[in-house]
Amino acid sequence: MARCGLFPRALPLVAAVQLATGLCEMYAAFFAPGTAAVPIVGRHASARSNFLTTATALSAVLLLLHTTVQLRATFRRPDRDGDGDDADRATQYAASAVDDRDTDGECGATPLARRSDQCAAQLVDTPEPAASWASRAVFAWPNHMMQRGARQQLNVGDLYRLDQTDQPTVGWERYQHHRKAGRSLFRAVVLTFMPELVLQAVYSMMSNLMGFAGPFFLQRIIRAIENTSDPDSNARGAYLDAFCLLVFAVGQSLLSGQGLWVGRHISVRLNGLMVAELSGKTLRRRGKGTWMKDDDASSASDADISDGKADGDGDDEPATEAAVSGKIMNLLTADFQRVTEVSAYLDGLYSLPLVLIIAIWYMYQLLGVSALLGLLLSIAYVPLSKAMFQYLARLEDRLNAISDERVAAITEVLQGIKAVKLFGWESRFIEKIGERRERQLACLWRMLQSWVHIGMVASLSPMLVLFAIFGLHVVVFGNRLTAEVAFTSLSVFQMIRDVIQHLPGFLTWAIGGYVSLNRIGSFLDQPEVQPLEERVQTAAAADTDAAATALGFVDADLEWESASGPSESPTAVGTPDAAASPATEQTPLLLQLPQPGGVKASPGPSRASLDGDGRMPFALRGLNLQFPLGELSVIAGPTGAGKSSLLAALIGEMTLTRGRVLLPTAPAGGHGALYRDVVRLASEGLAICDIAYVAQETWLRNATIRDNILFGERYDAKRYEEVLRMCALKPDLRILTAGDQTEIGERGITLSGGQTQRVALARAVYSSRRILLIDDCLSAVDAHTGKHILHTCLASSSTLMAGRTRVLVTHHVTMCLPHCQFVVLLRDGEIALAGAPAQLQGTSAFSDVLAELESDGTGVHSNGSTSKGKVGDGAVAGAAGEDPAGSDAEPSRAVGDSTSEDDYNAERLRKVSEQRGADQLDDVPVLQGTLVEEEERETGHVKFSVWLVYLAASGGRWFWCAAISMLVVAQAMTVMQDYWMRLWVSSVDGSGSQALAAAPAYGMLYGLAYLPLPQLQGQKEQQEQQARQHYSAMYWLGIYMAVSVAAIGCDAVKLLYIYKAAVRASRRLHERLLQAVVHATPRFFDTTPLGRIINRFSRDMQTVDEATMETLADCVCDALAVCSVVAIIAAATPAFLVVAAAIALVYAGIARYYLNTSRELKRLESNSMSPLLSLFGELILGVSTIRAFGAKHYYIREALDRIDAHNRAYYMVWATTRWLAVRIEAAGACVSFSCALFLLANTHRIDSGLAGFVLTYALSFSWRMLWLVRNYSTNEFNMNAVERIDQYLRVDQEAPLHTATAPPSTWPATGALAVENLVIEYVPGAPVLRELSLDVQPGEKIGVVGRTGAGKSTLSLALLRFVEATRGRILLDGVDIASVGLEDLRRRVTIIPQDPVLFNGTIRFNLDPLGEYPDELVWDALRRTHLVRERGESQATSAAVSVADGGDSCGDSADRMSGVFSSLDAEIKENGQNLSLGQRQLVALARALVRRSQLIIMDEATASVDFDTDARIQRTIRGPEFAASTLICIAHRLRTIIDYDRVLVLDRGAVAEFDTPARLLGREGGLFRGMCEESGEYSFLAAAAAAGRDQ
Repeated sequence: MARCGLFPRALPLVAAVQLATGLCEMYAAFFAPGTAAVPIVGRHASARSNFLTTATALSAVLLLLHTTVQLRATFRRPDRDGDGDDADRATQYAASAVDDRDTDGECGATPLARRSDQCAAQLVDTPEPAASWASRAVFAWPNHMMQRGARQQLNVGDLYRLDQTDQPTVGWERYQHHRKAGRSLFRAVVLTFMPELVLQAVYSMMSNLMGFAGPFFLQRIIRAIENTSDPDSNARGAYLDAFCLLVFAVGQSLLSGQGLWVGRHISVRLNGLMVAELSGKTLRRRGKGTWMKDDDASSASDADISDGKADGDGDDEPATEAAVSGKIMNLLTADFQRVTEVSAYLDGLYSLPLVLIIAIWYMYQLLGVSALLGLLLSIAYVPLSKAMFQYLARLEDRLNAISDERVAAITEVLQGIKAVKLFGWESRFIEKIGERRERQLACLWRMLQSWVHIGMVASLSPMLVLFAIFGLHVVVFGNRLTAEVAFTSLSVFQMIRDVIQHLPGFLTWAIGGYVSLNRIGSFLDQPEVQPLEERVQTAAAADTDAAATALGFVDADLEWESASGPSESPTAVGTPDAAASPATEQTPLLLQLPQPGGVKASPGPSRASLDGDGRMPFALRGLNLQFPLGELSVIAGPTGAGKSSLLAALIGEMTLTRGRVLLPTAPAGGHGALYRDVVRLASEGLAICDIAYVAQETWLRNATIRDNILFGERYDAKRYEEVLRMCALKPDLRILTAGDQTEIGERGITLSGGQTQRVALARAVYSSRRILLIDDCLSAVDAHTGKHILHTCLASSSTLMAGRTRVLVTHHVTMCLPHCQFVVLLRDGEIALAGAPAQLQGTSAFSDVLAELESDGTGVHSNGSTSKGKVGDGAVAGAAGEDPAGSDAEPSRAVGDSTSEDDYNAERLRKVSEQRGADQLDDVPVLQGTLVEEEERETGHVKFSVWLVYLAASGGRWFWCAAISMLVVAQAMTVMQDYWMRLWVSSVDGSGSQALAAAPAYGMLYGLAYLPLPQLQGQKEQQEQQARQHYSAMYWLGIYMAVSVAAIGCDAVKLLYIYKAAVRASRRLHERLLQAVVHATPRFFDTTPLGRIINRFSRDMQTVDEATMETLADCVCDALAVCSVVAIIAAATPAFLVVAAAIALVYAGIARYYLNTSRELKRLESNSMSPLLSLFGELILGVSTIRAFGAKHYYIREALDRIDAHNRAYYMVWATTRWLAVRIEAAGACVSFSCALFLLANTHRIDSGLAGFVLTYALSFSWRMLWLVRNYSTNEFNMNAVERIDQYLRVDQEAPLHTATAPPSTWPATGALAVENLVIEYVPGAPVLRELSLDVQPGEKIGVVGRTGAGKSTLSLALLRFVEATRGRILLDGVDIASVGLEDLRRRVTIIPQDPVLFNGTIRFNLDPLGEYPDELVWDALRRTHLVRERGESQATSAAVSVADGGDSCGDSADRMSGVFSSLDAEIKENGQNLSLGQRQLVALARALVRRSQLIIMDEATASVDFDTDARIQRTIRGPEFAASTLICIAHRLRTIIDYDRVLVLDRGAVAEFDTPARLLGREGGLFRGMCEESGEYSFLAAAAAAGRDQ
């Protein structure tokens, strides 16, 4: 509807037409040449003149009144409800209007929303859509925000809610209509935003046309000053031209602002759809795929730009695939920012050529053919610029690739920071990242040098063209160069020069955005997991309900990385006999019986080998089984057999190449209104339903324990309490300070391995899913906890578990066998045996396999029988589910806490609030167990100390003294260049020369200018006069060219000097940031999300690299230019100083409003990006679990909500920038207008040359002042990045890596260990280890056991000072480890952590990143951990001979080895994803074998390997390699440490028992004996302890 408010709709239009007609008539009657004597108004004027003047004035007043009312008007939107009657806040009318999506759940938030997130429904709608045309034209609608920002600090709640058209889902839906197969991402994006681009083009073209009003009216004003003596001239016309100069300048500013604002709307919408696509793709992307497209491209371009080892090429390790998570983070930071910024200025692609065409035509009108002939020289610039652009594009590709590598390396180190610290590898990884950084900076320096060269060419080319034009015009064609022609030509040519200078940069910038968009597109085109429709039999095709809910495989072959893409794989739908024999309730459970003779023979070397050496990827073959519904099934097999892969195959992580998967599915949808649009736009057809998945590598959210368990389900207190009891979590929650409200940090870093496993299990059990896929949840818990979980949870027939299908992967086969109804035994990716235990127990093959899995090499089975014996009847008798009497006594006592978590939390909050004096209602977030703190945000002006950080990093005071001197000289050269033209044109006009000489401000310069000229006074001959004029033209032109070239050279030197300082600052800040973060205390990583840290290294560091120094220098240049303009105008017309003072006050007010508001908005925008990065980091790590739970819609919706929160700040940052631009440009137009008035008032003493010179600078004042304020603001924005980096430069640091008194190189020589009164506290006043004391003799093997939370892992960390002692000390070989540098300590002591961390690189790099050991020793370590073996050697004998024992150590190890690795250069992918968890733990064990330290700590190092492999590893540990080493082994498997020299039993952080295993077993009522009895393996453990005692 038309928005005319109180006015009739047609009235403003009629008034506008009347005003335009009246102005035209007034110009013809009063301002045209020859009408100077016609009165305008009054009694001497004609009636027609009075009427015309009155009518025009009334039209102007009416339009002014209409515009004034419109500025304060609020209009009801047709798509909204509300009364809109609040004049102070125009958007209150829609405060209660909430979208239907906001009524789904609390405030429309997803279960993943953070506590601190501001609900969008609680925000006030943006006033922009309801604002009037006048308010939108001058950007008055952000006034309320500006006023609030000037008075107080802005917070997230002060931001506006975006309009519906700017919501992410709206832009995503538009994009879906244009995103088609085979269509590039660039084309799809352009088509999506075509309406906005067309509108932007219209605004831009109109603005560019009005931009030529400046030169046009400048020409008319100079002409009027030249013709002041002409009787036909009309001074009124000159004053009208000055007024038009003001009007058209303001009009151009308004049109330009609207065009740029449309571009920002494009950016906001593009942000939303890019995050939607990236989040959806990450959730669909094949988890173990590769992404090498960019790396290949960058490698191909290296040959073109490489210059030796300037980049560090050739000294780095062999190139490997960069970490995928690092690349995704880089896409979300550097590439994301480039694309959105370029999208806002796409109008430059057509507006710049339009300006060039109009300017050339204008030059032709001024100078004739000479302009065209001169401009022909610019054609030579085209091929040169093309070559330079191609070179820059290659540099850009290379720079992006190196940046990917750097961010990926940093991401990987931060994800594995615990392992990096524990092994003392900080220096090596800092060096590795530093090498990548040096390559990046070397490439950046080459790019900056290229920019200087391009800038010189781009500046010199126009100078040559201008020299040719003036030379042809004056010398060849003999024309007279007047002030009108000269300064108008200079003004127009300045526009041509700006285009020529900016077009290369703009194109390069646009190319960078295009490259970044292609990088995003290449990620979106990566292989995806196989569509569910291709893997399963849909419910529609199923004959029975049982078939629709079946779980299993039918003649299935699956691979991790199929050679063909997902759409090309020959998948299940065409499987023979699939439809003819569907699974029914009568289908036998035992689908594949073993061949006679027992276990199937392995088809060859393990297919778990890496595919980097040309081998087939790991595959599952011939799967033909169906798990019984509503029962417990067990999957077992040796390490690397494919147990975890089988579960992964069920949930779709592997690619099906033959057969089909039986899996319950349902059409996607049904998640409520909040997710309806997400499910629809994500194009999900079928979705997995009724499945909960517990991965072997536990994945938890960065949230509270309760939020992790609920995982989107509604809270049911009774069900929740039962789940906590079943998963034995009650005791752990009582240990934690905040109970189940404790935030566990990223990757569950604040919990032990057993606790994270049980929280993940609780998440699956609490869910409403009927099928539970559980991967080895018993490996990280002690025996009694494992039995409790088995009896009360996995094998329970309680109401909560009744009827639920449970598939459990485990190595504890004997413990689980009495309770399961189905067993699957795997070997080398194939089913060795499958069936019910009662059916299999009579076969010798089953007994053989079971003995192999459970044997420890001593011939004694876990239940006390020989390993060759059959499974006893009692093993199967318990399959019905009844627990043996008394077996659950201790677990029941441990979890028998009847206090509910809600009651416990309420009581805890009451006590804490009383202690702290906090308000229990208002300060609940403070009293909760918050671990991850809100990101720190500074307030007010950027502190001077932050500026000093950057200034000092760039070079210090002497550098800046020299730099400012160069900037002053460069500005002086620029002014001299234009002033020389003023002297030239004045020399042609004698009167002008006299006026100039008489002007005191210019007399000296005038005299200096004429000093080299020959004295021509007294020469009257015509011939000599003509010669003088010819000589002077060449002279003036030559000096003008010389000054111009000198100015360009000075500018180039200035840029090189500044760019060198920029690289220096980038290097120093990155080094300091990397050192500070890597050496930070573990607590820092516990409380700081990974995305927040990565944001510093990527987005903030990119700002420091690419923008900070240049913008700072531009700000100084703009300040000098503004001072120059004011000085020039004031020198010509001193009265201007009065206007300048008034304008200065206006600028100060505008700047105060803008800077105070924009500064805080920019901080909010910067901080709002970190939650999005953290979400993606969480999403990448847990993608398999998220897909299995069918929770993709949660994460896509949350990603959209977080980018929406980022867009709200981003939107207002640029709204305030437009607010500033309109007002600064309007004030600048007033400066030009007042300058023109002063010049016209002083025509009696100012010649046309001086007027042209001053007006030229006056016209530039507006945009110079605008860029001064904007660059100053941008400097504060950039310094915000430095500020955020500086925050992390001051984080708490660990102890020094080295001390002045370094231990001798042989320390520790014996491994003797003494712990004296050790107290460890994570939280002051809450000790975890309490006065712990013990002595360990050299070479002694100590086992450490205890209940969960007893302090076992804390003790291991304390031995490496990962946590510092509060009291007491630890002595190693008599040396207090507190006096030893951390790196010296951690490199002399080896730990094999519970969670094995592998890094992207070769196997050799993972075992020996420092390159300290020979290949033969590395091969030997791999062989002794059973990862490789001699060709033809069986696994049982693979650890027979050691290099240390004098075995064969010839250099051809690679030719003699087979197994998982065939080369030390074999690649380990990100997080070791191409190895099983058990194999990763073996690699971690191999590290210890390589280092051979005197003190070795094992923290559940064999929890994820089968018992047979564990037994062989224990034989290796007891072998000659570790004979002289002291070993501290933390284990839940009691059989692992039962034959150790002594066993340390911890209970609540204190030593409960410490003696030999045999003696501890002999203690009636002892803790260790009780643990052995609860394990169900007492007979075996007693025999093993006795055997160890007799040795």
